[in-house]
Amino acid sequence: MKVTIVGGGLTGLTAAYYLGHAKPDWQIQLYEQAPRFGGKIQTQQVDDFVVELGPDSYLGRKTEMTDLITDLGLADTLVSNETGQAYVYDRGNIHPIPGGSIMGVPTEMMPFVKATLISWAGKVRAGLDYFKKPYPLDAHGDVSIGHFFRYHLGQEMMDKLIEPLLAGIYGGDIYKISLLSTFPHFIQVEQKYGNMVKGMIAAKMSHQKAGVSKAAKGAVNEGDVPRAGKGTMTDAQFDKKQSSIQRTNGNLKASKGTASQSGMFRQLTGGLESVVSAIVEQMPSNVTLTTKALVRDISYADAVYRYNVNGREETSHMLVISTPPATYKDWFIRDTGFDGVRNMEQSSCAIAIMAFDKTSFDGELKGSGLLITRKTDTPLTACTILNQKWPQTTPDDKIVLRVFIGKPGNDVVERYSDEELSALALKEIQRIMNFKANPEWIKINRLIHCMPQYNVGHRAAIAAVREHVKEHYPNLYLIGTPFDGIGIPDGVKQAKELVHLLTKSSTT
Repeated sequence: MKVTIVGGGLTGLTAAYYLGHAKPDWQIQLYEQAPRFGGKIQTQQVDDFVVELGPDSYLGRKTEMTDLITDLGLADTLVSNETGQAYVYDRGNIHPIPGGSIMGVPTEMMPFVKATLISWAGKVRAGLDYFKKPYPLDAHGDVSIGHFFRYHLGQEMMDKLIEPLLAGIYGGDIYKISLLSTFPHFIQVEQKYGNMVKGMIAAKMSHQKAGVSKAAKGAVNEGDVPRAGKGTMTDAQFDKKQSSIQRTNGNLKASKGTASQSGMFRQLTGGLESVVSAIVEQMPSNVTLTTKALVRDISYADAVYRYNVNGREETSHMLVISTPPATYKDWFIRDTGFDGVRNMEQSSCAIAIMAFDKTSFDGELKGSGLLITRKTDTPLTACTILNQKWPQTTPDDKIVLRVFIGKPGNDVVERYSDEELSALALKEIQRIMNFKANPEWIKINRLIHCMPQYNVGHRAAIAAVREHVKEHYPNLYLIGTPFDGIGIPDGVKQAKELVHLLTKSSTT
């Protein structure tokens, strides 16, 4: 059996790695268009700094990534983030995220009443959700995140809390992003209990009675609904209080450290790209890896896939595609059955990482960073204080800020040069965090059209594409960020599930 995998990001590499081990008699060829493997994962060593130019961690409770790391022999290099208070910057003021909230939904009275972020009018409006009926979903049971939470909690809660917490994860327009494809458990809770506040309180109490760890488990089953506020986190941007993790008798445990609980995100001491390097180095001998390989003109006839790679015609019995949506514009051109993935919107962002000497830094560092409301007049969306979130990445006498640039409708990421983006990021974060110190160095990474947008209708559109492939393209498999999650563990999970499917089907 000859298998071709297109796409050498972590998802494609994981599929090749496990399939090569499971099927040593299969001939597997992986092509990557870029000059390096790993996709958005990119780690640089700058003197004594470990610098992540792409994602800086993964969600630990999604264990597929940790299992891969263990299989590669890297479990002893795993660390977890430090946890602490998360903040929101809104038009000139920095506020703590209210404690006792679950992704912005209040579940405890006093922390919400005392919150400085939300006005009294906004608090009263959010409380009225207790009397709301479920939102009228569309024919596919879907709704945008923005419309759903504005209906339940009001415009102010949407603008100041929900949107900064949730929109940053997907980098898009919260009034277009599908709740069903991103946080379906909110819909389940609402449908079960009638409204969000009542449902989240009930879900929280249920888990407390069951003895489930709130920090590790989140709020609702296995959904992407982690608790926000002091001691826990919302996305891979804010947490404080490190505790290293180790694998004991096959289970991950957090070492006690000095004080509070371990964070919910995981990193490796050598950076995330150490996983990519380990996969490449340990790839089975029946797998061939090729970079700088442009695959074009994919077609299927007579039970064989034909394609062009760097001007050379090739064939394969099985084809696995693990690439961004834009690549589908060059494949199956006349087949509208792929439009559901081909026409997906993608957002762009940039990351500016800047290092300062501690002795010369004149600002106040709160928690491990802050989120920035979309209505604040700045193209910045968030800032992480890396030396407090991931202290192992930074020398003790340094401060490192990781600044995120790019909002829907703002094109500075695509229009500005690296020098202009660096200057913009520094000027804006100096203004927001109120300091004047200049960095020793700045690194910019521009991620153009890097984030597939799971807009309303995404799940139905992807289901239609898969049904079309199943009917017309035997032995074609589509995996990666356009389909079942944009997180690192989501890609690893898709790859492992595919290998399990292929291994099972080839033995029956």
